[in-house]
Amino acid sequence: MPIYGNRSFARSFGSFCFKEIDKMKKFTVLVSLVLISLIAVSAFAPAEKQNATIVEERQTERLNQFLLHVQKLKNLVLTKAPLDKVKDQYFAVRIAFKQWEYLGEYADPTVVKDKINGAPLRKIERNTFGINIVEPKGLQALDEMIFSGGTYVESEVLPVVAELQDVLTDLKNIRYPVYDRVVIEASRTELIRLFTLGITGFDVPASGHSIKDAEVVMQTMHSDLKLYRETFSKINKIQTQQLFAELSACIQYLKTQQNFDSLDRLKMLTEYLNPIFKKLHYFHKESGIEMIQEVSNFLPPLNLNADNIFAANLLDESKYIGLPNQLNSPQLVALGKTLFYDPILSSNNERSCASCHNPSKGFTDGNPKSLAMGFQGTLSRNAPTLINCVYSERFFHDLRAEALEDQIEHVVLSEKEFNTTIFTMLDKLNESKEYQQLFQQCFKNTSTEQAISNQNVSFAISAFVSSLRAFNSPFDKYVRSESKVLNNDVKRGFNLFMGKAACGTCHYAPLFSGTVPPRFEESESEVLGVPENPYAAVLVLDADMGRSAARLKEQVGFFEHSFKTPTIRNIALTAPYMHNGAYKSLEDVMDFYNHGGGMGIGLDVPTQTLPADSLHLTKSEIKDIISFMQSLTDSVGLTSMPTSLPKYDKHPEWNIRRIGGRY
Repeated sequence: MPIYGNRSFARSFGSFCFKEIDKMKKFTVLVSLVLISLIAVSAFAPAEKQNATIVEERQTERLNQFLLHVQKLKNLVLTKAPLDKVKDQYFAVRIAFKQWEYLGEYADPTVVKDKINGAPLRKIERNTFGINIVEPKGLQALDEMIFSGGTYVESEVLPVVAELQDVLTDLKNIRYPVYDRVVIEASRTELIRLFTLGITGFDVPASGHSIKDAEVVMQTMHSDLKLYRETFSKINKIQTQQLFAELSACIQYLKTQQNFDSLDRLKMLTEYLNPIFKKLHYFHKESGIEMIQEVSNFLPPLNLNADNIFAANLLDESKYIGLPNQLNSPQLVALGKTLFYDPILSSNNERSCASCHNPSKGFTDGNPKSLAMGFQGTLSRNAPTLINCVYSERFFHDLRAEALEDQIEHVVLSEKEFNTTIFTMLDKLNESKEYQQLFQQCFKNTSTEQAISNQNVSFAISAFVSSLRAFNSPFDKYVRSESKVLNNDVKRGFNLFMGKAACGTCHYAPLFSGTVPPRFEESESEVLGVPENPYAAVLVLDADMGRSAARLKEQVGFFEHSFKTPTIRNIALTAPYMHNGAYKSLEDVMDFYNHGGGMGIGLDVPTQTLPADSLHLTKSEIKDIISFMQSLTDSVGLTSMPTSLPKYDKHPEWNIRRIGGRY
């Protein structure tokens, strides 16, 4: 046996030493040898498993159980078992999935979204040249197939279950290492997911299993986090006690809830999820465990340094724009603001960005469709708000622009908007010495001639538009515990919005837009079936083809009449509503949704993604939902306009142009 594995090593070494040293030193040496013995035994004894290793082993077993239950479901479908048995086994699959989900999705969110638990909608395969249509797959597709109330067809269910089995079998051959950092970050990410996609019913479009799902998720995270209780207690014993009390209380609360509609989601957010989210962040920081930004340069927009799900810094706006970080500065934002309000960019020096995005109207214009150049007719669509618009993967109602800075070119070249060319616009800017100086200050590493370029104009305007961020509404302040006052109708409205009314399954919190949590990387569109004129005696579907007419690769039937899901933040300021401005009031919009969209009011919309059945909302409930939406109003500090515009020595007639242009 090697000496480092022999516990008698210390004793033998001691006997040898006593023969060689003076008797007067025996006591001192004895103490030293005791210490040596203790060190030798502790250092070379088998080490206890690290917490992360235990969690990783648990996660491996969870995947095995997930796969096992999928295989059982497949066998039941193959043998044409009664539907009740299929449903029971599907629920067993869901429980196994939810036990695996928080770490599984954190490790490989793309696989989970595309193959395990994606929305039950047809998609176009990404990163391919052709139009390759991907049929719905995974658990949400199964949820609809098994529980929608229609005819249950084994031949349709079986391929989906078989493919899910294949995906999980492949995952068994991949090791996703679990570290202490991963356990905490995955838990915090899952809290966002649970709140935005879980208890809203998004994950289970037909079965209504969302409360049980949430309970299983919380139990799993609680079990894994208990491994860290001793570590957390050494940091702060009181905070640790509070954390685990909140975890337990959340689980117990979910156990008592049997009705989806009556679940108090505001209580869940303020009493459980936000406090847990904050404390886990505190312990992560204080523990010295590395954070994701210390080990990776490829970070999602989700900022795990935020300590509240409704924190103003939950998302990193720089992840959505192509503006290099070293260029972004207060000076560039100021230049972008000047350009935004300057009609010099248009051919007639009368139109500016603010002509259609008026700060006093939530950066919209109050018209059903924006007025065209020279007030000759209108544009084809309603002007969307620019507040918080930076938090998108793609832009415009039809999602045709890939980046915020791409939008300016569309506006400049449009005959109905700025009606000019890029070269003409740049030439005009270059004729102003003031503009030359402003651009040179912002783009110091370029020559004066190169500073005023198409790209730099786009960068500047993008920097300003990305600064139009607002997360300090009365509702935000309440859920961040900055205010203790929130009207009861707003509270009821929020719970309806996130629950019975199903608004939160398309307008995802906390942005309340179509930017999909928990990573907030993808922008969604919906087919609602909006009529051309909802007040007409005979209703007709609006002819605008939306997304399917915007890009060659998206010219498919299921994108016809599909439009980007906008934010409902500041919705009180941005009437009229919808892409065509067809609805004059929020009451009318809610009535449209309450009836089930276009199909619900009798229009032929075969690709409608909005459920066509009635929401059965009462007038009182609709009023409460509107009160909640109005509580999201916040444009403070965003509406100031420049006091002057750059001057032109050679064109004094240009110096009388109106700040903000003509509306």
